[in-house]
Amino acid sequence: MKKRGLIELHFNWIFILIAGAIIFVFFINVVNKQKDLSEIKTSATIVTSLESILTGAQISTDTINIVDLPKVDIGFECNRYFIGAIPKQIKGNVIFAPNLLKGKKLITWALDWNMPYRVTNFLYLTDPQLRYVLVHDSNTQSIATKIYDELPQEMNKELIENINNFKNKNNYKVKFIFLINPNNNVLTKLSNMANEDVTAINLTDIGTSNIIPSTGTIEFFQKKENTWESKGTTYYLKKESLFGAIFADDKDIYDCVMKKAFKKLNLVSKIYSERSEELSTNYGTGTRCYSPHSSANIPIDSMKITSADELNNFPANGLPRMNAMKDYNINIKNENQRAQLFSCALIY
Repeated sequence: MKKRGLIELHFNWIFILIAGAIIFVFFINVVNKQKDLSEIKTSATIVTSLESILTGAQISTDTINIVDLPKVDIGFECNRYFIGAIPKQIKGNVIFAPNLLKGKKLITWALDWNMPYRVTNFLYLTDPQLRYVLVHDSNTQSIATKIYDELPQEMNKELIENINNFKNKNNYKVKFIFLINPNNNVLTKLSNMANEDVTAINLTDIGTSNIIPSTGTIEFFQKKENTWESKGTTYYLKKESLFGAIFADDKDIYDCVMKKAFKKLNLVSKIYSERSEELSTNYGTGTRCYSPHSSANIPIDSMKITSADELNNFPANGLPRMNAMKDYNINIKNENQRAQLFSCALIY
């Protein structure tokens, strides 16, 4: 009997331990689920607030804002951003940003992109913890200084001529803008950083003057241990898209965002093409105001066709296509000045 009672006592204790473990696991699951729900709710609230912030920032062109945020990670892609598990579609907005922002402050900067008529606003995002380093030599110092001066003062930016003077400041991301050939030696000083957190662009044909060219070539790089790995070549059209390449980590995302810009350029060019065609018809052949509108319709129509092609193929057509659109831009602007000189309706 004693042995039987002892077995029953052991069984009761085993039962109590199992039941207690089940109850303990149950309450842990409840707490974890509540934590997950709380995080999702917080992320959704921040996503909604961020949407309002980005909308306001994009409207206010030539304006730099510093926005305080909760300490959260914000991921950016071409067509969406996300906080935690909550995504938000960017839709047609043209936003250049690093793949990941981690700081408590968000720097926003917006510029008009005109070709020469207003097409859209470019919005740039970064934070003070992300470091931008412009590397130049004596030949490219003037243009490097020009780019440096035009970037927001609030950015964590610096100019370096002797790359050996570079020091690791433990930023969570570092972006190099090379106006000379990329230097591998600097990567030994960043060996503790993940490859995806150290990126670069090389402006291969930026020139040596203090004027930023309207078009040019950009090669993207990413750290691969102690060497730079090329991620491919792309192009910019006007300095606003050059700045976009500085803010974007990834070539594919940069190209995708530029295609959105070309889509808007195509739509706006269609409107101005139809307007100038109608105005030239109303003025009538041989009148003073017929000529500028009739002449302007040729480059506007070319801009419309070319931007439609770039929407599908950018950057495969190369720098000549960017130069062609640059020329269309100049021709349209000249015809608009001629219309103004003749006291005609302006082309744009």
